[in-house]
Amino acid sequence: MTPEKFLSSSVWVTRIKTYFKLMDLNGDGFLTLAEFEAIADRLIELQGDPSKAEAVRTLFHALFENVIAGGASVDANTRISEEELVANAAKAVSIVPSAEEVGRQKNEVFFDIIDTDNSGEISREEYRKYLAIYSGGDQPERADKAFESIDTDGNGSITRAEFIEGHMGYWFTHPSEHNHSPLPYGPIE
Repeated sequence: MTPEKFLSSSVWVTRIKTYFKLMDLNGDGFLTLAEFEAIADRLIELQGDPSKAEAVRTLFHALFENVIAGGASVDANTRISEEELVANAAKAVSIVPSAEEVGRQKNEVFFDIIDTDNSGEISREEYRKYLAIYSGGDQPERADKAFESIDTDGNGSITRAEFIEGHMGYWFTHPSEHNHSPLPYGPIE
């Protein structure tokens, strides 16, 4: 699918803008590498396994560079506006299948980070902690709505497959192609 196809969907654009708002930790209207590094550090702390710290930091740097900045070189001064993120994300998700494969790999790693008790499933409480790390604060109602949208079988936990499909669906599906609209970051705004 072309970037223009994604950009033609007001629902998809709103999804990306919702992600932007969640990731703009200081509310200045820009995403920076420092914000992604801070989130990576909080996820490392949540996971409690320092042996994976470098892999998590590398993942977040690559996410910022390849999706948020659209493949451009990044440094401490790189600032991406909401409008730039929307355009860059549309371009990034259109590079199929490589973008989808990278997305799946990223979400495999995220699942393992969030599943802090190593049960093979993500509990509601684990998901709340994950979203609190992203947003910089606990938002139980947002987290519960996000959790419920991904827990497609309604059994009270998120499997690896549900997690990956929910996140991939959010980024890689044009809303007209998919009736179920996963909301892994909470209601779209």
